[in-house]
Amino acid sequence: MKRLVNILGLALFLALGVLAVAPLFLIIGDVLYRGIPAIIRLGGILEFLTGLPPDPTSEKGGIGPLLVGTLYMTALGALMGLAIGFPIGVYIGTMRKEFFANIARASVNVLVEFPTITIGLFVYAVFTVVATDVNNVLLGPLSDWLAGVLGDWVRQFIGPLAGFNAYAGASALAIVMIPYVALVTASAYASIPDSIREAAYSIGGSEFNSVFIVMRKAVARALLTAALLGTAKIAGETAPLLFTAFGNYYYAPFTERTGAVPLWIWYAAQTPYDVLITSAYGAAAVLLLIVLALFAIAKLATRER
Repeated sequence: MKRLVNILGLALFLALGVLAVAPLFLIIGDVLYRGIPAIIRLGGILEFLTGLPPDPTSEKGGIGPLLVGTLYMTALGALMGLAIGFPIGVYIGTMRKEFFANIARASVNVLVEFPTITIGLFVYAVFTVVATDVNNVLLGPLSDWLAGVLGDWVRQFIGPLAGFNAYAGASALAIVMIPYVALVTASAYASIPDSIREAAYSIGGSEFNSVFIVMRKAVARALLTAALLGTAKIAGETAPLLFTAFGNYYYAPFTERTGAVPLWIWYAAQTPYDVLITSAYGAAAVLLLIVLALFAIAKLATRER
């Protein structure tokens, strides 16, 4: 009887485990099953990754401008998120008993649950207020000077900025990523044994060297994982970009409206045109493969050597 109960218990846990992962594999399978034939139908992988999005009368098309926008904003957002989230996490993990460290931890815990569309709306409001002054005082003169030295192509990256632009989108993505990096960094630093911490302080010289150079090596793998998982998270974000990058179906300067793959999926899937819906499935497959690749790299990075 006892053995029978054990078998039934194990079978129940196994069934619950399969039930938990089944939606994930069903989504991945459905997107790839529909997306890969869609890419072939719209002209093949090269045409799809570089071409302009199709219109309702087209037979071929791609996501070239949208993919470039996604990669550019994701890379910038990841760099900004890592640059801000890492020191916050170090402070929380190192000074974990301090009053302000507890406040910072509570704040990032709230931020990680914040609706991302609210973050996009906040960034849009901030850019609306400061864009004119920043353009007149900083970006306009800087762009004119660099264009005179390096050429007019610089203006596509520096500005002046329009109301919707890639940098606003990247800023919103960075805010989404900050709490992920901060919490993982804080957890990694808090897990360092006191003996290693004392040894680092004894040989590191200054506190800065101990925290950011000596102890950093003990948590480097966790930080790499946090960076990759955070990047995978923001690569698929749509809501923060609705009020910031806004979308663009052509290759355009990053200082103006910028396209993104998630925005195209959101738009194209709502239309009644088969070719656009097909394009949305192809774009979803490309985005899914990018995210899965980042997760796979993060998994390999955490393997013990």
